[in-house]
Amino acid sequence: MYTNKMISLVKLVFGVLGAFMLGTTPVWAHAANQGFVLLLPTTAYIAGGTVTVALTILLLIFAKPGIIDAVMQPVPLRFTASTLPLRDWSQSTGALCLALLILIGLRGPTDPQANLLPLVIWTVWWMLFFVVQALIFDLWSWINPFPAVHRMLMSEHRVILNLPSRLSIWPAVVLMAAFQGFVLADTAPNDPDRLAVFALGYWALTLGGMTVFGREAWLKQVECFSVLFALIGLIRMGRSNRLGLPGWQLLQDRDHDLSHAIFVVIILAAGSFDGLYETFWWLAKIGVNPLEYPGRTALIMPTLIGLYGSILLLTIILAVAAFSGIKWVKDPVPFKAAFIRFAITLLPIAIGYHFAHYFVTFLVQIQIVVAGLADPLAQGWNLFGLGSRRVLVGFLTVPENVKIIWFTQAGMVVMSHVLAVVLCHRTAEALVSSRRDVVMLQLGLSILMIFYTIFGLWLLASPRGA
Repeated sequence: MYTNKMISLVKLVFGVLGAFMLGTTPVWAHAANQGFVLLLPTTAYIAGGTVTVALTILLLIFAKPGIIDAVMQPVPLRFTASTLPLRDWSQSTGALCLALLILIGLRGPTDPQANLLPLVIWTVWWMLFFVVQALIFDLWSWINPFPAVHRMLMSEHRVILNLPSRLSIWPAVVLMAAFQGFVLADTAPNDPDRLAVFALGYWALTLGGMTVFGREAWLKQVECFSVLFALIGLIRMGRSNRLGLPGWQLLQDRDHDLSHAIFVVIILAAGSFDGLYETFWWLAKIGVNPLEYPGRTALIMPTLIGLYGSILLLTIILAVAAFSGIKWVKDPVPFKAAFIRFAITLLPIAIGYHFAHYFVTFLVQIQIVVAGLADPLAQGWNLFGLGSRRVLVGFLTVPENVKIIWFTQAGMVVMSHVLAVVLCHRTAEALVSSRRDVVMLQLGLSILMIFYTIFGLWLLASPRGA
């Protein structure tokens, strides 16, 4: 039972939480459907996007060597103020928000569309926050909830065991693959109770790992979300008081190994399969009638096989593309080095797919998130006066709006491929010396980029049956 004093206190706490989310951080949510069937004549747009990528490849072939470095050279910024104390406080706020969201998941409404935990996790964090981290601002380093509690409980502790450096981020690779399986194949990843237990368990695992192996080592090698956001942040224009064109950080970072390459492949393959497994094509392949959809429980194994099969298939295709280029060049190029560096150049495509796939869902779900702030514990509150707020979806029935949405999605996919092509070309220049070898080394990757553009734009236009 809640006393009046308890209700007043909880209202105050959730008022602070709501102000924090509305004022400082965007919110994303995961959903299974794109939201509407695209009826535009997309053939011309798909052809146009593919031609754009192909022309970019041709232009780079005839471009002056070193032009990419000259264009993407970052400029220094005059800003050196220390933000470490403020960051500690903001991470503590992030930890408090996560704790409150877990409480809401356990005690709040059972409806996933009314409970703030799944709404914030999947709409704000996984959809919006992902893109903000990749393109705009290093938000994760400010609100990462995991180190805050550990710092509070064990500000100075001795590491019990050391994580071998040769292990690199392979533990994070395993955790990210498992997380993608949970997102796509779990029977109810949106269920508040289930998601609360998942979040609390992962938090406990992270806290225990930091205690045994050390905070920094665990976050850099094992904690998959810190690894994820550090990697996608390499596309961001600004870093370390320097500003440049998107992707300049990838051209200067040489610390990646095979585990980083596989991590990027997982992000891209999982994002692609997330769009594919909802289509009529995939449902037909696994023998499911879209009009008699059996539910997620009946499709756990087909989904897991499809997901991990997609990761394996993309790894093989990328390896073949890299190997085929190596066989054509005169300069000796180690296959492993080529595979790693070319895999990293696919990072912009993974980000572009993530944005395009969730864009429509986000436009609807973010309204539900805002409305959910009115009564997070289903106590009949009306915080911020949001209780009467309506969720508007009529904009999806207006052809002009749908065209704008499609152009935004398709534009992001095409631009991400163009950036990947540029990074791929610069990577080839770093591995071989002659212009001929630069062209031949990336021949397989260029073909892969073109076909992946067609595939990505086809996914956007495909009807969903799940």
